[in-house]
Amino acid sequence: MKKKRILLVTIILLPGLIYFLFELTQANFKKMAYYGPKTLNAKGDTVYYSVPNIYFDKNLKALKDTSSHADGVVATELELYKADTTVIDTTNYPVYIILFLDRGLKKDGYKLEALYDYVQYKPEEFKNVPIFFVSNLTHALGNYKITNKELKGDFDSLKINLPDFHPLLIEGKEAKEAYFYKKPYYVFDYFAVLVDKHRHIRGYYDPHQNSEIKRLIQEYKHLKTKDEYANTLKQNELEQKK
Repeated sequence: MKKKRILLVTIILLPGLIYFLFELTQANFKKMAYYGPKTLNAKGDTVYYSVPNIYFDKNLKALKDTSSHADGVVATELELYKADTTVIDTTNYPVYIILFLDRGLKKDGYKLEALYDYVQYKPEEFKNVPIFFVSNLTHALGNYKITNKELKGDFDSLKINLPDFHPLLIEGKEAKEAYFYKKPYYVFDYFAVLVDKHRHIRGYYDPHQNSEIKRLIQEYKHLKTKDEYANTLKQNELEQKK
């Protein structure tokens, strides 16, 4: 009977002990910031900004079309593109990184110099680290007045080929505005954005700086570990209730 009590007490206290030890680790010593506007709910608790559910376009399909001027003269044939819509899979990627490609910075390698270096010399650092690349192509009424070659060229020019680097998604202004909503003055639109499982923005990182890429990877792994630990606690609670 005594052994059973000891076992029961151990089962009850063990999660708390693990959490205490977890909080003492170096990864959790530094508390990460929340970005975006903050509000208070009726109870006086802080409510952090969450990125809304954004629909992106992918799998562009070419359509040939012509347009006519008011005088009836047929204009040059246009290549228009329609796409499937998708959202970022937060079930499989509860914590993720999103990076917007500024086509105006293409000649500068999109200012991803440090990211290129890490991919080339330390690819193992990106194992299971999902990064979604987004092209900021303009569009009108769902039709894209670009060539397929231009679109493919954006992604190919990255020279990145890792399993957890996701192909280009296409968006207008909505997504970029959501991920950089009321950003700090020192943050630029080409920065990588780290998002947690509650869709809170937890960090902005300059992909042109090696120290920033290192910090990005560390803080992603920190959030992912916390998420996995929280899931373990939840599973243990469910098991104990059975």
